[in-house]
Amino acid sequence: MKASENLPEPLLFIKAIHEAGVKYLLIGRQAVIAYGGPIQTMDYDIYIDGSEENTNKLLDIALDFGLTPNLPKEELRKTFKFKLENEIVVDVFRARTLSSPKTGKIEFSKLYENKVIAKDRSGLSINLPSIDDLILLKKLRSSPKDTLDIRYLEKIKQQSL
Repeated sequence: MKASENLPEPLLFIKAIHEAGVKYLLIGRQAVIAYGGPIQTMDYDIYIDGSEENTNKLLDIALDFGLTPNLPKEELRKTFKFKLENEIVVDVFRARTLSSPKTGKIEFSKLYENKVIAKDRSGLSINLPSIDDLILLKKLRSSPKDTLDIRYLEKIKQQSL
């Protein structure tokens, strides 16, 4: 058995979509953890290229993991967010752009172009937004958790200079 096969199910799912070439970014608090933030969460959020081909590829892999969408297939294409669920939940964002008065427009294509591929010793590779782009995504909502995450990310960014 490979070391990577000992990964928790959500990370095995991320590994599978990564290896299949799904255009995605791990966002949210799991991305902060990947950058070294001292927080814990069981939530997994991904932001995908919402094209039909990319969405179908993601859904096919999700089914292999017993993850089912919380909306019928024809409806989830009309929404910017849906969930894949079983014992775990993965929030999937598929908007071409996200925006707020604080950040302006954030385009998936630009985030994906700037992505960082994080790798661990087991061979797991994960697409992350650049640290600056993750800060921008966190500023979209600016909840107390997001504000704390931004502080961690800014500190991590300063330490890496």
